[in-house]
Amino acid sequence: MPFEVNRFHALVFVTWQLANLAVGQYIFSIFATYVPSFKCGDGPVTRNCRIFETCNKSELVFVDEMFASAAIEFEWVCSHHNAKFNSIQFVGVLVGTLFFGIASDYFGRKPIGVIAILISICSSFATGMSSNQHFLYVARFCGGLSIAGVLVVVCAWILESILPHQRMVVRGFFNWGWTRIFTTLICFFAGEWRMASYVFALCLLPALFMTVFVLPESPIWLHSKGRITEMIETEKYMAKIAGVPFVPVEHHLIESKSFWAVIKTKGTFFKLFILWIFWFGVAVCGFSNDLNSGKLVGNLYMNQILFGIIIVISKVVLLFVDKNFDWFKRRTLHQGSIAGTVLCFGVLGAMCHNDYHGTGVLVVFLIGTLMIEYTWDAVYLITIESMETSSRTSTSGSCSFLARMGSLVAPILTHISTWWPLVFYITIMVIGSITFVISYFFLEETKDVDLDEVHIEKKEVSPDEIPMLDMKEA
Repeated sequence: MPFEVNRFHALVFVTWQLANLAVGQYIFSIFATYVPSFKCGDGPVTRNCRIFETCNKSELVFVDEMFASAAIEFEWVCSHHNAKFNSIQFVGVLVGTLFFGIASDYFGRKPIGVIAILISICSSFATGMSSNQHFLYVARFCGGLSIAGVLVVVCAWILESILPHQRMVVRGFFNWGWTRIFTTLICFFAGEWRMASYVFALCLLPALFMTVFVLPESPIWLHSKGRITEMIETEKYMAKIAGVPFVPVEHHLIESKSFWAVIKTKGTFFKLFILWIFWFGVAVCGFSNDLNSGKLVGNLYMNQILFGIIIVISKVVLLFVDKNFDWFKRRTLHQGSIAGTVLCFGVLGAMCHNDYHGTGVLVVFLIGTLMIEYTWDAVYLITIESMETSSRTSTSGSCSFLARMGSLVAPILTHISTWWPLVFYITIMVIGSITFVISYFFLEETKDVDLDEVHIEKKEVSPDEIPMLDMKEA
C-alpha cells in the first residue's frame, strides 16, 4: 500500500481524526462567541461597537442571526466577556499542557490520553448544561485541559505508533481541516450552542472506544522506560492487527530523563528556546486569525467550511510535495509558510486601511489561514523530530505551553481589533518577520529522522534506519 500503510496504521490514523474533534472546541469558540451584524433603527448594517453602545436598545436589531450563541444569550455583544470566554479556555490549555506532558512521560501515553478524551466529553456536556456564565467558564476551562491532552499526549502517542515517513500522511489526510468542517457542520445542524455541545460530546465516544480498546501503549515509550517485555508484546499485538509477521527489532538503550534533566543537557536549552519562539509566534498569529474569522464578510458557516476545505486540499498537496521532492525540507516548509503569512496579512492590512471589505478580503484571508496552517505543521513536526523519546511529550509540552501563552494574547488582540482593526494585521506581520529571521539562522533540519534514534547529545540526528514493524507481507 502507499506509504507502507497497513491495517494497524489505518486504525491509528482514524483514531487521531476522531480524537482531534476535541481540539475542534477552538472552532466552537467562534460560534459560541458569534455576534451577528446589527443596525440601529433605520441606520446601516454594521458591527461598529460605538454605534451599538450609543443605540437605544429598543431600536437595536440583529441582522442575519445564523447561530444562537452564548454571546447573544448572555448579552456579551461588544463586551469583554467574549474575550474572557476564550481566555479561560486558553488558560485551561495552558495548565493542561504543563500537567499532561509531564504525566504522560511518567505514566504513559495511553492512560493520560484516555483521561484527556474523557475530560473533553464531560466538559462538552457541562458546557451545554451551563445555567450561568460562571459555570460555563469552569466547563470551558476543563475543555481547555482536554485540548492540551489531545495536542500534547495523543499527538505524541500517534506519531510514536507509526513509521517516520507516515508523519506527513497524518498531517496530509487526517488533519485540522476535517476537524474544522465537522465542527462547523455540528454547529450548523444544531443551530444553537447548547445542543452543539451535547453533539460534540457524543461524537467523541468513538475516539474513547478506540483509545481504550484498540490502540496499545506506545512501544517507544515502553522502551524508554526499560519495559522491554511489554514493548515486545505490544509490537506483536501491532503486527497481528497489521497482518504482518512479527520481526524482532534491535532498539538502542534509552536513558529515561526528566524535563529538567533535558534542560541541563548541553545544547538542549538553546534548541528548545528557538522552538519556544516558533510556538509562541504561530499561536498568536493562528488563534488571533481564527477568532477574527467570525467577522468576515459572507455566510458564517460557508466561510468556516471553505477554510476547512482549503486546509484539507492544501495538506494533500503538502504531502505530495514532501514525498516527491527531496529539496522540500522542514526548513523550507517553515520559512516559506511564514513568508506567505507576512505577505498575506500585509495585503489585508492595506485593504483594511483603505476600508475595503469585499470578496478580496475573504480570498486573501483564506490564503493567509493556509500559510498559518502550514506553519503549524512545520513546528509540530520539527518539535517531535527534535526531542528524545524519554522526554518527548514533556519537552513538546513546554513548547505547547509557550503556544498557550501566545493564545492568551489572541482574545485580547481580537478585542482591541474591534476598535482598532489595523492592530491585528500589524501584530501578525511583526511577529512573522521576527520568526522568519530566527528560523533562517538557527533552525536545524529534522526530516525523516527515526524517533527512536533521536539523541540530543549527538551533533547529528540519526536518520531513519529500522521501522518498528517489518512491513513486508508474509
